[in-house]
Amino acid sequence: MKRSFPFQDLVVAALLLPLAACAQTAPTVPVPAAPAAVAPATAAPVPSALSQPLTQQQFASCVQNLAQQTALSGRPLRREDFERIAAGGRYDDRVRQSMLVTTTEPTFWWDELAATTDEDRVQQGRAILARERDALQRIETQFGVPKEIVLAIYGIETNFGPASGRIPVLDASLSLVCLRPCPPTATAPGSCMARERAFAAVRLLRDRRVQPESFVGSWAAAFGRTQFVPDTYELVAVDGDGDGVADIINSERDAWASTANHLKQRGGWRMGEPVYLEVSIPQEQRAEFAARDNSIRLTDRAKRLSEWTAMGWRVLAPNAVTPQPGSDPELYPFLPVGLPGPAFLVSRNFDTVLRYNRSERYVMEVSLLANKIAGGTDFVTAWPTDDPGLTRAQVRDLQNWLVQRGHAQVVADGVIGRVTRDAIAAERAAKGLPAGRRVGQRTMRELMQP
Repeated sequence: MKRSFPFQDLVVAALLLPLAACAQTAPTVPVPAAPAAVAPATAAPVPSALSQPLTQQQFASCVQNLAQQTALSGRPLRREDFERIAAGGRYDDRVRQSMLVTTTEPTFWWDELAATTDEDRVQQGRAILARERDALQRIETQFGVPKEIVLAIYGIETNFGPASGRIPVLDASLSLVCLRPCPPTATAPGSCMARERAFAAVRLLRDRRVQPESFVGSWAAAFGRTQFVPDTYELVAVDGDGDGVADIINSERDAWASTANHLKQRGGWRMGEPVYLEVSIPQEQRAEFAARDNSIRLTDRAKRLSEWTAMGWRVLAPNAVTPQPGSDPELYPFLPVGLPGPAFLVSRNFDTVLRYNRSERYVMEVSLLANKIAGGTDFVTAWPTDDPGLTRAQVRDLQNWLVQRGHAQVVADGVIGRVTRDAIAAERAAKGLPAGRRVGQRTMRELMQP
């Protein structure tokens, strides 16, 4: 799941990351920025288990303990096969460091969506759609999943291919389960997802379904062009280019078909239903949707679109994907940050993308990017902030400026990670600006002015 996962919300995601339909992360914490009345979210405390790297002895002991649990594998795995292949695994502290970043660097909705659905990415997606329209249309017809959704996942996960990660998946999966051991109660086969992820990585290598040199991915053990974790790959990867092999690392068409199959098999995609419709809520009903600490997602309030319309809810601007003529989809309310802020009615396709990656922000990133690729526009309602997020091009401009200011470790990659945030904090302090590790449209101008 993504992009080497710089935008994942919270640490729990590390165990079940992207593309694991059964994954479960902590709820997204959407927070309006100043001058709104709600203050930014407080970073979660650093879990004590992540405060120090594992020693080699601790890691070796963990792997040996896993070898004794191969009978609990969800699919057949002999202990000797595990020991032989896992012997080549190494503890990678980048996994722990990435888990810490997701814990200690809360972000805003408007930052993430501004970066992940910027015009550069939209144009890249449209170029691929033009180049591969026939193949993508065939996949859409076969699996009943819109080609724009498939492309959007491709774009969000790996920026259409090049950002699939650099950490050996075997190392990542073993490091994850050793940093977050299974509970003692997980005694049924396949009952611990982190353990099963490591076992699946071993099985893929055992069966030569992947080549060791190219079996690399994110710190969350996700790999390939659309970032499948090993256990998900085993379940839903399919051949999309007709060569008889499901290769999501080297074949775009295999990755697209596998992604569509995931959404079909694990979510039951409903063709012709938009993921979201942006709406206005009648004044007399707005009080219950005021901003709160978490997003508002009322799955138990599903009604037909005609019923919402009868209650005075109005679609502000139709998506590029609108309900099919004569259809009346069932929708429920979703407000990322409450009111004031964008409000949506979302379909069960929202839940389907959520099964691909358990992050509400991820769902909106994918669905908004898909809408833009298909010819739609951004949200009508502004986010409740006077400091909107930056595009990746703007982030690169900021990073280049930070390099010129002497922060040599900053890389102009368009991603605001820990090193960039450290440099932002230092520059804010140097210029006498309020302490902080974030910049948006307004604060970037303030920071960079002579």
